[in-house]
Amino acid sequence: MTILEKKTIFPVSRIHNPMLLEAWLDDGEIKDAFISDTLYRGFEQILIGRSAMDMPYYTQRICGICSSAHAITAALAVEQALGMHVPPNGVLIRNLILAGDFIQNHLRHFYLYTLPDYFRGPDIAPFIPHSESDLRLSSKENTTMTEHYFQSFEVSRAAHAAFAVFGGKAPHGHGLVPGGASMEVDADRVNRYRGYMMEITSFIDNVLLPDLALIMKRYPEYVDLGKGVGNYVSVGGFLSPEGSTLFPQGVILQGKRESYDEKHVTEDVTNAWYKPHGPLHPMEEDTVPDFNQPKGYTWVKSPRYRGQPVEVGPLARAIINKEEVIGHGALARIWARALETKKIAKTALIWLNRLEPGAETYNGKKEQDSGVGVGLHESMRGSLGHWVAIKDGRVKHYQIVTPSAVNFGARDERGTRSVGESSLLGLKIQSEDLKEAGRVIRSFDPCFSCSVHIIDGEKVLALRIQV
Repeated sequence: MTILEKKTIFPVSRIHNPMLLEAWLDDGEIKDAFISDTLYRGFEQILIGRSAMDMPYYTQRICGICSSAHAITAALAVEQALGMHVPPNGVLIRNLILAGDFIQNHLRHFYLYTLPDYFRGPDIAPFIPHSESDLRLSSKENTTMTEHYFQSFEVSRAAHAAFAVFGGKAPHGHGLVPGGASMEVDADRVNRYRGYMMEITSFIDNVLLPDLALIMKRYPEYVDLGKGVGNYVSVGGFLSPEGSTLFPQGVILQGKRESYDEKHVTEDVTNAWYKPHGPLHPMEEDTVPDFNQPKGYTWVKSPRYRGQPVEVGPLARAIINKEEVIGHGALARIWARALETKKIAKTALIWLNRLEPGAETYNGKKEQDSGVGVGLHESMRGSLGHWVAIKDGRVKHYQIVTPSAVNFGARDERGTRSVGESSLLGLKIQSEDLKEAGRVIRSFDPCFSCSVHIIDGEKVLALRIQV
């Protein structure tokens, strides 16, 4: 009988909120893995009883780095429930707000969270203490990467400034509301937004893409290391006034394409810290935390599509859209995200030129005060869904399925691993700090802020095991 070696990393650094990784190894190869989110949040409970019209404001507080994605998805859910219709200018302004937010997230993901796994920075914070294992760039290349690391701060700030042009401020903007957008269109706003986007596009072409090309040249095996399970979903996003989308909807299960239908979405909490239940549609389930649930090992639920784990994010969007991809592993995800960043920046200029000064951006008319609605929109990390039931203008039921939950949820009632856990299987570990696993995990751009918020010290201390 083979005795597996257990290694635990807590917290996994350079992601949002504390992730715990427990890896079981045989002769340096990962044979099993558990990924845990150790904080409880409870947003779905916080929203009950509040005004439906405030949902974009409340749900933005789920996360500061993808706030507008929650705002637009919440607005779509409320608009469907109450029978609201957004004017064309409002649709375009929403896209411009979200474009700025997408870009700042993607830039920060590459330079702040991912790149430090592949180069050696100077002997200053935040680069120390150094992880010396498997560094392949020359001294000159390390210096260049360090310069670009700090330059990216200013460019991602410009993306947030573009967000704020029509969003009022960033993060947690005020400009995106049920019924459209609150900002009017004028020449000053259009010109400021265009200036920011031109600066960003230049950086993407001349710095980001060449930097990533160098990383892929030095670490070619990571193009396919860390593959998912081969299932992909996109719920669509960036709607045009005519109804087309920059990101189309679609599903690939076991190599077969099909249309997306939110009725096939379920969440399971068999192995999460909630009152146990099997697969339920988000409109049928409640969020009832239970820290003493004996099978639980994480606060993240188990979202599934047709009962299967699926991958969501830029790579999934590219595959669904039949775009050329270079692989299906860690660096393939990052490359897809980089190309998506360029596509969004270029398309944002097209949306900007379509704005009509003086035309309405908001329509507050409601057909009813009660109803149910589903908001679906691609966010920075993948497919995001909000399900709401409204009674007399107040929220009666609210459920949120985030992309990080889809990618990193608990095992379901059948014991099936999430895409994130599955992507680590077979990975050869040569570093003491599990750097190889960290590279794969960060390629998904996990954000556990979307899961939880209150910490129990005893539980975390019990789980904190040093390598």
